[in-house]
Amino acid sequence: MHLKSDADITKFLLTVKHCQSDVFYESDEGDVLNLASTLSQYVFCSIASQPDLWRRGTIRCEAEADYNALKDFLTDEEDI
Repeated sequence: MHLKSDADITKFLLTVKHCQSDVFYESDEGDVLNLASTLSQYVFCSIASQPDLWRRGTIRCEAEADYNALKDFLTDEEDI
């Protein structure tokens, strides 16, 4: 799943905190950030300041139910 181009990154990360399991941001270059980590969130926010970068990455949830919790922020297609 991809983040929507109009996703509110702060609200997204606050919602990630309430997920049942780990949520990952995977860059198109193969980097993986566990968004439960404060350091990874910091790096993710740096990436988010460059929309061309973060929109090419994907969001992967370990628990299927977490996709439902994040549905307002996600899309099936790369939203460029």
